[in-house]
Amino acid sequence: MQPRVSDVEQIKKQVRKLAAGKVLAGDQADVGLDLGPMAGCRASICGGYGALSQKPEAAPHDRLIWLLDGYAEIHEAGGRVTHISQGESAVLKGGCAYRLVFPQLTLYLKVEAVAGP
Repeated sequence: MQPRVSDVEQIKKQVRKLAAGKVLAGDQADVGLDLGPMAGCRASICGGYGALSQKPEAAPHDRLIWLLDGYAEIHEAGGRVTHISQGESAVLKGGCAYRLVFPQLTLYLKVEAVAGP
């Protein structure tokens, strides 16, 4: 039997607090708390602020991001920019290059495919 997450709001508060501490210190935020093991994927609630890289970098695995609160820009290697906001999601394909930018403190669910056992 897999563990259940009983209070997602509590996890969101913890992530927001971790991210806010980095932002108040003048840093970019890229923090997260795992939701527990799942078959074939890893899920976490993350907090982001600022540009998480200087240029688009290849995603190692397929990744779904679903914004819980805030706004994000997804910059692709070819110069294309996709804007998503609260309640919207995007799939980042493994092997393709992306650069995530969070203009404001943003909370999101991240689900990544993981390699087999």
